[in-house]
Amino acid sequence: MREDVEALHEDAEALYEDAPVAYASTEVDGTIVRANRTLERWLGIDRASLIGTTRLQDLLAPGARIYYETHYAPLLQMQGSVREIAVELVRGDGTRLPVLMSSSLVAAPDGEPVAVRTTFLDASERRRYEKELLRARLDAETRARSAVALGHVHDGVLLVGDDGRVELMNDAAERILGVDASEAVGNPAAAVIESWHEIAGVAVARHPDSSAAQIIPVRRAGDEQWLAVAAVDAGDGVVYTIRDTTGERRLDQLRSDLIATVSHELRTPLTGVYGAAETLLGRDDTLTPEARKGLLAVLVEQSRRLVRIVDEILLATQLDARAVSTQVETFDVREVLATLETISGSHRVLVTTHESICVRADPDRLSQVVGNLVDNALKYSTGPIRVAVERRELSARITVADEGPGIPSAERERIFEKFVRLDPEQHLGVSGTGLGLYIARELVERMDGRIGLLGGAEGATFYIDLPLARP
Repeated sequence: MREDVEALHEDAEALYEDAPVAYASTEVDGTIVRANRTLERWLGIDRASLIGTTRLQDLLAPGARIYYETHYAPLLQMQGSVREIAVELVRGDGTRLPVLMSSSLVAAPDGEPVAVRTTFLDASERRRYEKELLRARLDAETRARSAVALGHVHDGVLLVGDDGRVELMNDAAERILGVDASEAVGNPAAAVIESWHEIAGVAVARHPDSSAAQIIPVRRAGDEQWLAVAAVDAGDGVVYTIRDTTGERRLDQLRSDLIATVSHELRTPLTGVYGAAETLLGRDDTLTPEARKGLLAVLVEQSRRLVRIVDEILLATQLDARAVSTQVETFDVREVLATLETISGSHRVLVTTHESICVRADPDRLSQVVGNLVDNALKYSTGPIRVAVERRELSARITVADEGPGIPSAERERIFEKFVRLDPEQHLGVSGTGLGLYIARELVERMDGRIGLLGGAEGATFYIDLPLARP
């Protein structure tokens, strides 16, 4: 213990010579008159060769030397001291040593400057730290810019580390996968992404050029979703690019359904028209007036059917393109319902209206929708079709009820979609494009109304709710 205490009592000369900083004393013009052993060791130059022959500024790198002459020395003369200026010393072997240089002016009793004392602090570690800090800052800025760029990419980008944890997820990936990045990043992908098992099954390519997207079906919140997924090895993880192709697949399916429906529905009336026309052309001189009249009736009926099919397809296309307008006005709903029996041409349509109920809608479009529902009911039911209207709190409700086979609960929402038919194989002998209810829904919604199906033990009951006219 005593030896340790004695070791602390070093003489001033030893403290000066082996201090952790380099010392140099110079004349006012910078000529070195004294230097400690630390400076000698750092420079790798015999200090005896420096004293009296070398100026302090001659030990500085060119840029630092210019700064010394133009700024450092004048500032020292003005304020008497300069502290911690970053410069570089040139060693004897030509390499450079970054240091922090501080100087103070020594003045005589009369105030005249006579010497300068300068210290140098080794800034090598600090310089390395600053470089690392700058590199880290640039890296962070690069990552931030990359994150901003990824946020504007339409495809989802997902980075999963070798440990299976999510490291990066852009906005598109959040939207496609239905997961917030704040909840996913840092957690196992299998725990936060519902469809991860299917995504992880995609083959991982070694290079981006060799990656090919795979179309995979997944389930998200109970709905089917189709994703185009490509995976590339990133060294310490895997980068997945994900594109939602559900809409494209549905569009392709709609196109296929349209072609199948049109070709199927057009074939029957075209066959009838062709057969009747061919018979009239080839056997006109042998046909009786009754037979000729029957063939003409076939031509008229099948031609009407063709026109109706084409009109439905064109109207559905116009509705999709938002090219159908409605002329909303105030009228008594009974005016539309009174024409149903005439439109349908059937005594089976029973219309019940108890009072005058004024609504805000398009009377022509409403007549088209109700007529469509009545025609469907007549196709599927041999019993009476009951049409009624009642006043509700804020709307008028029109109902069309039949006594047919009804609609299964699983199909109650789908029947308003395009090309959906309950009897696609026509086992019941009912034809149609599957566009009628889709058109009805679109038209009713454009009149700020609602259309739906009421529950019931037998048959089907459709309803239309339209806003009441204000008094």
